[in-house]
Amino acid sequence: MRVTLLLISVAILGSVYFFITDEKIMSSAKPEKTISQLSKNAEATGQPTITSNQTNPQVDINQEFPKQKNLLADGQGQKIMTALTTFWQQCRRYDNCEQLLIQQQLLLNQERYLLLLNFPDNQQEQQRLMGELLISKDTSLADKIANVQAIRTQVWGKDAKLFFELEDAYYDYRLSLTEPDNRFNQTHNADDFIEQYNQLLQEHSADLDSFSLNTDIAKYEAALQLIPENMTEEQSANIKAQLASKYLTANEQQSITSRGEQVNQQTQEITNYQQGLSQLETTLTHERATSKKMMNEQDWQVYKTERFYQFRLKFFNS
Repeated sequence: MRVTLLLISVAILGSVYFFITDEKIMSSAKPEKTISQLSKNAEATGQPTITSNQTNPQVDINQEFPKQKNLLADGQGQKIMTALTTFWQQCRRYDNCEQLLIQQQLLLNQERYLLLLNFPDNQQEQQRLMGELLISKDTSLADKIANVQAIRTQVWGKDAKLFFELEDAYYDYRLSLTEPDNRFNQTHNADDFIEQYNQLLQEHSADLDSFSLNTDIAKYEAALQLIPENMTEEQSANIKAQLASKYLTANEQQSITSRGEQVNQQTQEITNYQQGLSQLETTLTHERATSKKMMNEQDWQVYKTERFYQFRLKFFNS
């Protein structure tokens, strides 16, 4: 009887042990099945699989560069150029250009997206063509500008206006000032010149920043370059005085006056030196033909060198 009860107890304990062991095995197998199923679902839906040992950070450009996102969609001129350059620099840094391009394709219109997509190749092509452009020093400003604009149009097409509209406006402004019959060459006195210059600034008031004419000193220096060559010295001086009074502070005017006096003094010294040297050469030529006619060549060269030395010594020590 006792033997029978012992055998029954052993059987029951064995059943419990195998039940518990089987449950542990089943429990340990469940996560593997779940992860495997997630991977299959990710592949089926096209979504990326997230793993714990992922090392390549995926940067969302819309979170990290919110201002750049707006510029890619709405920017113009230098701003859009900077935004496009920054986009490609950053995505190459993080090695996630493909992901960010997919994001931008959903955010940008077709034209802006293609501009972004093709930007590196187009920029490289423009640099190549500009590097191959040979411009003679005798080429006119108008031809130089036309050559540059032709390359931009060839590379960027209608997007050239998006990038370079402000620059083209500046080119037009500069060209208008180089024409022989420009408004300043038609002026006859200081008052006419100042009036025309004020009118020019008013016409381009919205572009003064891009034209680098947003400070008084810049306006002063730009005006000096526009004074016609056919102006008399007195009229030119009058124009400069009126410009200085309008655009320069008292200290700036004094500095320019002092610098002008220094330049005039140096110019006069150069003139005096050249005149004195010319007179000495004439005197030596006469001496060689008369009083120094019998002097041998070696002694003559020594004598002439000494005269030049004494002339320079006296001139620079006076």
